[in-house]
Amino acid sequence: MTYESEAQFMERFRQSAAGKGVVARAEVAKLAKAKPKQALEIARGIEHPWYRCQAITSVAEVHPAASAVKDWLQEAMQAAQSQTEPNRVASVASWPLRVLVKVDEASAATHTKALLKVIALEPHGLRKLDGLKGILVAVASSAELRSLTFTPFLQAAKASQGWRTERIIDLVARTLAPLDRSDAMSLLSSRPATRYTKRSRALLSQMSGASDTGAPLDT
Repeated sequence: MTYESEAQFMERFRQSAAGKGVVARAEVAKLAKAKPKQALEIARGIEHPWYRCQAITSVAEVHPAASAVKDWLQEAMQAAQSQTEPNRVASVASWPLRVLVKVDEASAATHTKALLKVIALEPHGLRKLDGLKGILVAVASSAELRSLTFTPFLQAAKASQGWRTERIIDLVARTLAPLDRSDAMSLLSSRPATRYTKRSRALLSQMSGASDTGAPLDT
């Protein structure tokens, strides 16, 4: 068997759709603020849907008041949904969804419901939890959409174990803590004590102490 060198691997990656997508996404990020039209042209030319979705979103993110921003986010969503794996669809769709919540919550609700149906088809427990994490963190600023997504996330969390699971739960608990402390507590209540959940519980304890004393929260 012949093994390729690191240099050969990197060259092969640079010539792949993913490699070209990484390079183009970085170029779009540099141009997005000053030259959005040029940035969008490059973003739309990215073959790989994952990086096309992220690149288009990066333009929308720095121009949230643009008249076409909803159209850009719809393009990004379509790129995400052109993939076939539920986890990958949900994970990268969380990029435009995070921006869409801020500019058009009604449209964000429609996409959230659609993405929850997509990730429900993911057969792998950890990948399902990861996809739900992406959706939940993206919509966390909306109480309605946060509530809609929290229940399936909590169900998936109860069915998943291991350090990767606990790391995801820690991230979500810390995201929820300043927004809905009761949800953060219910998420952590059945988890084992790990270095991840200990960090989340410490934050909740700190918040509780600050709330009781009237001191400002430092999160």
